[in-house]
Amino acid sequence: MGKWFGRLALIVGFVSAVLGIVVYVNDEVRARVFPDLAPATRADVQEQMRLSEERIAAVVQSSISTALADAESRGTTVSADEQVNYEAALTSLLASEDPTFNDAKFLALSGQPEAAAEELVTLAELTSGEAEPIPERDRASLLRSAGDILVPSDPDKALAAYRKAQQLDPDNQILATRIQQLSAQTAAANTVAAIPNAQFEFDGLLFEFEGCETGETLKCVLSVTNTTPDEKHLFTRSVWAIDEHSRWMQDTRRNVRASDHYTWTIPSLEASQIDVSFGRAANILQYLNFDLHVDNVSYRKTFRDIAVRGGRDVQVRQMRPIDPSHPERAFSVSGVQFHFLGCGNPDAPVCRFDLINNGPETAVINVRSDMAYDHEGVGIESVRPELDISGDYRGEVPSGITTGWTVNFRKPASYFQEYRASIEVNGDRIRRSYRDLSLGDGPMPEVKTLDAAAAFGPDGYFEIGGVEFAFMGCQDTLKPVCRTDVRNTTDAYVKVSAGRAEATQAGGQDVRSANAVVVMNNDFSGEIPPGLTTTIEHRFSGETASFDALNIRYSAGDLRESRSFSAVPVQ
Repeated sequence: MGKWFGRLALIVGFVSAVLGIVVYVNDEVRARVFPDLAPATRADVQEQMRLSEERIAAVVQSSISTALADAESRGTTVSADEQVNYEAALTSLLASEDPTFNDAKFLALSGQPEAAAEELVTLAELTSGEAEPIPERDRASLLRSAGDILVPSDPDKALAAYRKAQQLDPDNQILATRIQQLSAQTAAANTVAAIPNAQFEFDGLLFEFEGCETGETLKCVLSVTNTTPDEKHLFTRSVWAIDEHSRWMQDTRRNVRASDHYTWTIPSLEASQIDVSFGRAANILQYLNFDLHVDNVSYRKTFRDIAVRGGRDVQVRQMRPIDPSHPERAFSVSGVQFHFLGCGNPDAPVCRFDLINNGPETAVINVRSDMAYDHEGVGIESVRPELDISGDYRGEVPSGITTGWTVNFRKPASYFQEYRASIEVNGDRIRRSYRDLSLGDGPMPEVKTLDAAAAFGPDGYFEIGGVEFAFMGCQDTLKPVCRTDVRNTTDAYVKVSAGRAEATQAGGQDVRSANAVVVMNNDFSGEIPPGLTTTIEHRFSGETASFDALNIRYSAGDLRESRSFSAVPVQ
């Protein structure tokens, strides 16, 4: 962020004048904030604004105390996480020594943190039309900080700042979480509508679904009446639901009030209610399923789109759009529509998918560990992902429900030459590959390629079944490593293998390589994606300065070839 702040510093004075920020020339306000400071120049004020840690902590604590008291007087609650976010954002602002922030800092010091936050919003928007604009993620960071400061005093303005930030940084999951939580808090209460087909009959029992209400947890009520002249045995099995986030909710308790149990032998013309408890709260139930048994006959009853009493009128989860410049990232399998949302975060890459089941039946989805190949052609395997709906690698997705999953990698990478996803839909396994994915804002790294001209000797470059090989020589006299670059020029994956190499040292001693490794996956063989280049390494354990002769066996698919090299120096 500091790079573009430096460019802004030259225009800050002019911008501040245009905005009418006059606090620097207001002796009375300045005397209140800096009691030991006489009327001074802007440079003097800037020097005074290099604050001690103790001063910053005191200002932040005073501000949050005031904000909490004001929120309480309005009847609103500021969560612990929101307090932490507020304190972090305000502390970061006050600790900054960048002169760009001086106006916002002074407002915060003078007891106006909300005005300071609005100044951050102004800064984030000022240079949107500049020849060298502020990087979008840096502007998004400013807007997120502004939102964090505004939450206790003006949640609507905070939400607007978060949404502006999300437009600039759409893959930021921290922002997505902030927006999701604050949207629910600020939404109007549900208008509870009549439930269609709330009454239903099953084997002589009359049921009526009376709805659900939420507090710290969710509770639903189903009434039951035996309309027959005979007693009936009722057995309630599992009840499950899908909330507005498309998360699966399993009941934690089912209790028939008349029996204080989950079963009841119902006398003729008797009635009671079945209470169903869940482990967490919800605002909307996209799906609610009852499994009932009467005298060993099973019955399943489903309700859709239930507004929960005590909940908020929030938006249920929807498919996030793909990048319009990459229409191939949308695809459909057996009535299930998928959106590949791209990858980001070079420190620990993250890739995301959304799906919606457009078919008439429940779809069973399985996700597996995925593979990616970085700019060096090295393969990286992901952690096995979990579906959002189930919290597991397998999930059942009812018709009309949207969900998704996140794929996490544990090794850094700034660029994926290829990302290969593996998905199962109703038992059918499919693979999707995506090429040339940049994971950060930095320059594209130099992608590993095969240089035929740099191969060792006249026979160092050769081709086997559409796969190019270039023997690049040997290095490290203590433990020699001989390398061969390999490039797949076909349009399909090709399995490349390397057997051990045999060599004769300068003294006439015959040796064999300790092992052979395809660097792409650190194994003796590997499937090379189309167009990618990797390296085969033959490693020796004995010290030597050269090989009089070196024989290596290679294979590509079903084809095999041996190559011999003479007088190979070890660099």
